[in-house]
Amino acid sequence: MVLPVSMARGESNAGETSTSGDAPKNGADNGPVRMEALSPAEKPPTFVMRGGPAGSARLVFLHGMCGHALGYAQAFQFSAAKKGKLVAPQGDKPCQGPWASWSGDLESLDARIVAAFRSLGETGPIDDVVVIGYSQGALRAEELARRWPARYTRLVLIASPRVSSPRGFDRVRSTVMMAGERDRQDLMKQGAKALAKAGIPSTFMVIPEATHGAMGPTPEKTMGDALEWLFAHDTERSEPAKGDAP
Repeated sequence: MVLPVSMARGESNAGETSTSGDAPKNGADNGPVRMEALSPAEKPPTFVMRGGPAGSARLVFLHGMCGHALGYAQAFQFSAAKKGKLVAPQGDKPCQGPWASWSGDLESLDARIVAAFRSLGETGPIDDVVVIGYSQGALRAEELARRWPARYTRLVLIASPRVSSPRGFDRVRSTVMMAGERDRQDLMKQGAKALAKAGIPSTFMVIPEATHGAMGPTPEKTMGDALEWLFAHDTERSEPAKGDAP
């Protein structure tokens, strides 16, 4: 399927970019940074970063309810590439048309993420992954970090429907909470304070001019700033966060 950036649910002011429907071929990692479907046969699709240059980190983007992964990932693909390879799976619970949400099947989601990084040439442990989740995707990002703490260690949570709790974030190294300028912000601000109080580096950032589901007019700069903060304030943790159950 070929989808322009502007078709991502809630996305606006983004240039039109498309993905190839062909299976990866030799040389697929050459050329400019771009997001492509991992395989035309995979349903739902998983979009992966091709081309370069790209950093060494691993990043995942999880869209929100009845959203589409491709447009969101394309909106900040160059900022993501400065840090590493980006993987953006499409939700497994279909909505109308190309849109989708997330079921509660974390095992399948984790398996898709691991398989995607393997396809990009990763041979060692798939760990220390940055998860960026928007709305419902933010909930899934938290759940992944609690279920597989060694794998998912840095979080960017955007417009979550609930306040984030440090409970179970035993290995989370840093977090960024975000919300649109024209969206509800109190939950994300409360979450940032709760995580910081528990000893997890955390901050709150506003997405300029954005309503719920949107990335605003400057997603590359906005997400680039968030990722810079996330890595600059990284701290390795091996003990449970304060207030966590033993």
